[in-house]
Amino acid sequence: MNILFICDEYPPGMNGGIGTMVQVLSRELVKQGHQVTVIGLYPYYYGQKDYEVDQGVEVYRMRYGINFGRKHKNFFHKAFGRMPDFIRRNLNGKRAFNKFINKINQLIEEKKIDVIEIQDWNTFTFHIGFPVIWPQFKAPLVVKSNGSYTYFWDETNQTPEEKFALIDQNLYQRADALSAVSHYTQSVNQRLFKYPNPAKVLHNCIETDFNFKINTTKEEKKLIFTGTLVPKKGIFSLVKAWNKVIDKHADAELYIYGKGETENLKKLLNQKALQQVFFMGHTSRENLYKELSTATAAIFPSYSECFALAPLEALAVGCPVINTSRASGKELIVDGENGSLIDPDNIDEIAEKIIELIENKELQERYSKNGRETILAEFTIEKSARDHIDFYKRVIYEFHK
Repeated sequence: MNILFICDEYPPGMNGGIGTMVQVLSRELVKQGHQVTVIGLYPYYYGQKDYEVDQGVEVYRMRYGINFGRKHKNFFHKAFGRMPDFIRRNLNGKRAFNKFINKINQLIEEKKIDVIEIQDWNTFTFHIGFPVIWPQFKAPLVVKSNGSYTYFWDETNQTPEEKFALIDQNLYQRADALSAVSHYTQSVNQRLFKYPNPAKVLHNCIETDFNFKINTTKEEKKLIFTGTLVPKKGIFSLVKAWNKVIDKHADAELYIYGKGETENLKKLLNQKALQQVFFMGHTSRENLYKELSTATAAIFPSYSECFALAPLEALAVGCPVINTSRASGKELIVDGENGSLIDPDNIDEIAEKIIELIENKELQERYSKNGRETILAEFTIEKSARDHIDFYKRVIYEFHK
């Protein structure tokens, strides 16, 4: 099968979970004998090559905006981003998008593309200066729900800006088929976008063959958080709970991996707790896997997730997980069996669950064993790739019928 993914955060670069998932899935589909092409519309400061082949995956990066350099988001890029929509639309916005669509059509013809998949979050649509409307293609367009702008604003009880909500609405109305990364996300999106039939649920999955040996020896009292340092991820709740953990275990250590501002987080920590928190910034996936494999536990107290990769990564290397009970958290963790569930608003509960794992080696071992078995049974990338192909076949049949 010939598959085209539309993705504007394909690694390396400033990618998030969407980019990682597209890369992991694309590589596996190539291993299973399929042809995969990825194309995205990127700002110049994203950097990376305009064209490359990544383990058999052909990757095209087209650009929008003005070229002020590719090394980082400098003053000029920021100034451009603050310009009114009509200026950005005319300063390469409309022209860049038209070139992008022409390239997609060219790839469909040249590579005989059978199916196209696009995520419902596309960063460039917020900055290009006009409400994007996707045209019809000669192959079906699958929209995968990984968390749209409208979705996350609904989750946090905020009123979305009309122009961005319109972009989401246009995309869902345009879709030839729909999938979602969790049952929870599918149910929320069906309510928000009022499509008649449920979307196909295809959970995010993960690779389980690592190029290093998983270390089964856990470091005592080593806790890890990984994710963007924003309120939605529950990081503020976690640092508040950490003050209570340190009252009981003064030598416990919390390692925080992820990009974001740290000053407001540090203000929530008392003097003793602050000394036991280490802000590590961004790190490679390989290093993160190694760190997780030796940790006492990883904590993910999110308020809103579709189906996060971070808990999957921890479980895959046998790291005990404390996961949110909100959103799709219960689709991965069964409380007391393969991990613990917490309410991100309940600071005492977060602290209690961390302390429980620090003090209970038997529970650590149970979560480690059962968590990895959960991944191997239900969430491997090999299984996910086969499930995607089965779904794509049905979509292609319906599209041409």
